Amino acid sequence: MALQGNMLHAAFAKTLDLGSKSVDLKGKFLFCWPYIWEDTVNWENIQMLTRTVTDWVQTCLPDTTSERVQSHVVFALYHCPSTWRHTCSKDQRSYDKLVLYSKIMHLYYEIDDTTEEEEGNAHHAPYVKSVGAMVTKILQYDFKTQEELKRDKLYGSITQISKLAGSLMELLNDCAMDLKEHFGVTKDMGQYFSRQSGYIYSMQSWCGVNNQQHYLNPYTQYHLRQFTGGICALQEIVFLLEGIHVPRSVRDNPFWARCLEVAGFLPTRVNDIISVEKEWKQVKQFGKAVDNVVFHYMDATNCTFEQAVTRGLGEHNLALKEFHDFLKYFKNNPKMLEELTEEEKDIFARSTSVMAEYVSCGIQGQLLMRRYNSGLKLSFESCIVYGLGSQD
Repeated sequence: MALQGNMLHAAFAKTLDLGSKSVDLKGKFLFCWPYIWEDTVNWENIQMLTRTVTDWVQTCLPDTTSERVQSHVVFALYHCPSTWRHTCSKDQRSYDKLVLYSKIMHLYYEIDDTTEEEEGNAHHAPYVKSVGAMVTKILQYDFKTQEELKRDKLYGSITQISKLAGSLMELLNDCAMDLKEHFGVTKDMGQYFSRQSGYIYSMQSWCGVNNQQHYLNPYTQYHLRQFTGGICALQEIVFLLEGIHVPRSVRDNPFWARCLEVAGFLPTRVNDIISVEKEWKQVKQFGKAVDNVVFHYMDATNCTFEQAVTRGLGEHNLALKEFHDFLKYFKNNPKMLEELTEEEKDIFARSTSVMAEYVSCGIQGQLLMRRYNSGLKLSFESCIVYGLGSQD
């Protein structure tokens, strides 16, 4: 399926039962470069990575199932440089990168689940703040041993709420040591990764709020999703594993910063659409709101489900077209970066290329995840794109 060079729509349609009524989950993702679709799914590699990660997690959490881990491995496999995915079965270094990346992916999902469970409780805000601070400290190598970790006051406050979260912190500390010892990442190199990782959790409470009411402000929702979605933090570890150390001079460049922002937005918006049925069931089961733009739009503007999906998809499509045009332009006009040195220009190019690869197979990967069980089927249609919008 040679889709890479085409400007397409990826259409889908499914009827969902949300409570007492049926709704239509339908629409069209804009599908253009850097989005691609890979014809084959290497389940052998997925199963191999899943076994490795599951065996490791079970050393601390023996009840962990391979099915739960596999979804997070799939997300990692389809949100990384393609060379990792295509060479990991024969290149040990690529496999080692994918293993560490998959471990961290699994832990971030699991830690996020513990914070979601506490939403609405009076202790939610201090809990997520503690979790975020602990994650940052771990990834800044504050703890040489697990015993040091367990003596920290933050660990004690976290485990008072969730013993599971404490075990996940211990596993994360193991990942931090791997990043330091086997990939040579120093404390200074990892500062952006550690901070962004902490923000995934601490930003779930905005000014001490213990529920999701602040997300009813669409501007706040967009801003916080850049942090709580976790994509920017996960791109940072890909930079580190690829040996790309982005200096402040490049990060301060407004074009680079915007590229990172949009690359963080695209997978989270795809996730909001693909996971909507699963998250609706969570709402009904636990009676709590979820961090999904479809439900936020419904609550904030009193619109229908279908209208909220259409709005969410439209914003995705505009963002993808911007990302597409942005990277194409800078590829052909490197002089736009004249304030950067030649070395900085090279880092700009390499890091934005990683961003493009990060988002390229995201739709395909999320559709494969058992965690969401979306059952969406895509049909690819040609389309004409006008400016920043798209029209059949």
